Amino acid sequence: MYEKQCGINSVSITAETTHSILYFVLVTVLVLCPIFIQPTLAQEVFVQNGFEKESLGKPPENWEVRGERMEVTDDVVKTDKRSLGILGGADDDTVGVAIETDNPIITVEFWVYIKSGGRSFNLKVITADNIAQNNGGAYINWNANAVRLFDGGAWQPIEDFDTDTWKYVRIVSDVGKSRFDFYTGDDRNEALKDRGKKGLPFRNAAIGPVAKWVAFHVYSIAAPGYVDDLLIYEGDEPLNLAVDPVGKLTTVWGHIKGHSALR
Repeated sequence: MYEKQCGINSVSITAETTHSILYFVLVTVLVLCPIFIQPTLAQEVFVQNGFEKESLGKPPENWEVRGERMEVTDDVVKTDKRSLGILGGADDDTVGVAIETDNPIITVEFWVYIKSGGRSFNLKVITADNIAQNNGGAYINWNANAVRLFDGGAWQPIEDFDTDTWKYVRIVSDVGKSRFDFYTGDDRNEALKDRGKKGLPFRNAAIGPVAKWVAFHVYSIAAPGYVDDLLIYEGDEPLNLAVDPVGKLTTVWGHIKGHSALR
């Protein structure tokens, strides 16, 4: 009887000890997990616009607009039924969106179609408060069969650029370094794999620590251009379009156009 009682007590003590150990391990894991596992922060998305919800013949709603002939159109379109046309206008006409970020790196992606016939529109990543400012950021222009930058003194070629066809462009601006990288391809996958042109200079040194605007700008325009599926987000890591992004979305075109945006 004594041996049986001892056996029962031993089993009871062993079970209690095991439970205590498991409890201790569980508490330890819960305490240490936040230390060793850092949460993944979602990239902030500022604009994701395929222009499908915008009104034809007008600029995108809630954009800053200075001038005319920059409007949503169904004339030349890459995906679905609408795109943004930069069709002409007076010198220094501008249409764009304001950006609020603490991140010095900002990425701009879009489909672009440049018609042949000479100089087309400019793209500006602006670090000044005023959207009309041309200095202090990436300043890019499409002209004939080339894309080029203005370095503050002269226009410099970036690379050849086909006209009368849709191309995908990805531009990563590092405001802290006053430099940007330029990538292109026949679709987004090609642009993401492109070795690109890196360390290209801003027109002038950045005026502020972060980007304030992304704008399309007109100066001596002779050939219209078109933009579709505009995507603007923080950082230089490519946004995963298979995952719903977190941030300030102007218009979500992912659920509207499905997989067509990657074609």
